[in-house]
Amino acid sequence: MENKLEHRLLFSERLSLLIKCNGLSNAEVARAIKVSPGLITKYTSAKASPSYENFIQLADYFCVSMDFLRGKYYSISEYPMDSDNMDYWIELIDLIKLNRVEEKRVFEYLRLKINNLK
Repeated sequence: MENKLEHRLLFSERLSLLIKCNGLSNAEVARAIKVSPGLITKYTSAKASPSYENFIQLADYFCVSMDFLRGKYYSISEYPMDSDNMDYWIELIDLIKLNRVEEKRVFEYLRLKINNLK
């Protein structure tokens, strides 16, 4: 069984990434889900875990699955390759700082998935 700190760290990383990718501040996210900015800071610094209600609100706000947010899956949604999410994926890949080989693999995968959607 994984420990609570590991889950908290995964959640913290995912939430921080979503906030950064969407160009938001902790205060903006806090306002959107009606909590204090300090609580969002605690989440992003892995000093606190969200309540179940806040966890759901964050997943809904960012339009991601709860499994993605908790670090169980790497896919943002069940259908991460739809055209509406492509810009999001590109920004996400830029933030992850992949090396050239990894980046090439990811973009090749995306290209194949896009072609399958057509």
